[in-house]
Amino acid sequence: MADLPLWVVRRRVGVVITGLLIFLTASSQSAERPSHEHPALPVDESLTLSAAVDAAFAIYPASIELGARSGQADAWTDRGQSWLADRPSLMFRYQTDRWGPDNGLTEQEAGIHLPLWSRGGRSAVQRLGDALSVESDAAALALRWEVAGLLRMTLWEIALAENEHELAEEALDTASRLTGSVERRYELGDVSLSDVLLAQSSHLEAQTVLIEATAELLDAERAFRSVTGLERRPRFLGETLSEEHEVQPGHPALAFANAAVSSAEAGFEVAEKTFKSGTSLTVGPRSERPAFGPGFDDSIGITVNVPFGGSSHRNVETSAAARVAAEARAAREQQVRELTLALHEAAHSLDVVRQNLEAASERMELAGRHQAMGESAYEKGELELIDLLKMQATAIAAKRQLGRLMINEKKQTALYNQAVGKIP
Repeated sequence: MADLPLWVVRRRVGVVITGLLIFLTASSQSAERPSHEHPALPVDESLTLSAAVDAAFAIYPASIELGARSGQADAWTDRGQSWLADRPSLMFRYQTDRWGPDNGLTEQEAGIHLPLWSRGGRSAVQRLGDALSVESDAAALALRWEVAGLLRMTLWEIALAENEHELAEEALDTASRLTGSVERRYELGDVSLSDVLLAQSSHLEAQTVLIEATAELLDAERAFRSVTGLERRPRFLGETLSEEHEVQPGHPALAFANAAVSSAEAGFEVAEKTFKSGTSLTVGPRSERPAFGPGFDDSIGITVNVPFGGSSHRNVETSAAARVAAEARAAREQQVRELTLALHEAAHSLDVVRQNLEAASERMELAGRHQAMGESAYEKGELELIDLLKMQATAIAAKRQLGRLMINEKKQTALYNQAVGKIP
């Protein structure tokens, strides 16, 4: 290094130091990187689907809104029980000519201002309070139905992921046995090196599939944990198919939509009845002393304030309420369409799955027999390894298809029950 120019030595030292820093930084980041491993989700035999729905409902973000809905209903109910249309207020007026001619003119007037209900206004507010109470209860039930659907999907996604994981383990076990057999036969000189490489390649591919299946299973279980907050899950149990064939008015989502329409229409009635009149009554004493008068004269006065005209102002409120009611009716019609479509789709999917089950079962049986024959033929040297691998892949695919169909039948049954509004 002494024969090298100084600038070359400095550059090489700099490169070494830079490389060392990069290595240390990468090692530090790798050590600090959080692990994404998750323990397997155990099965709790005592945990029911209904209890899991309760747990998911308790932490569902939209459930925060339910308290506000209930509070709003209570507020309107309380207002409808009041004898006044709005808050009363106190009034005081003082008048004097002290800062003018100062002739002794003094007037003092006090009173209480009482907003009065318009004709039918109080009844309209009471109906709105009742409608909002019904809507609040319907919202809670509809939200629970929504949570039940999310939980059903999450659970059966775990079931599908578990099925894929079990098949991946089985495929890896088959690949391991085949690789060991091929390697032994290669040592005896019965097969070529290319068979060994092909078997080892198939074994590595099976390992990759298992790693991916494990990751998918962990993702599905993590989704369940996120939805329910639980560290255990109920056993996979098939639901009994509902006998309903149409969307009934008692469907949680439809009942909520109907309640929202009733609330919006009651709100429109309140806007019409309460904004048509703003009559108020003011009652109070008055004390006055005229200019050059000897003393005060006391009296009691009643003032009635009746607004008139102003349709351009009232229409702002009533048109806004009418728009809300129209939007609620449109949302209800859209909800009916979506529920009907979901029900038909669930029924059709369930029918397709059931039609394919019998054929898939026969295909798996044939593929299994074909695989057994192929393994025997390969051991006797009557079949090429590449052909045996194809037979094994076909058998695994047939078993995967049957397993998925069996799980999908239970999943589609659950989705059908979800579509008709059945809550666990």
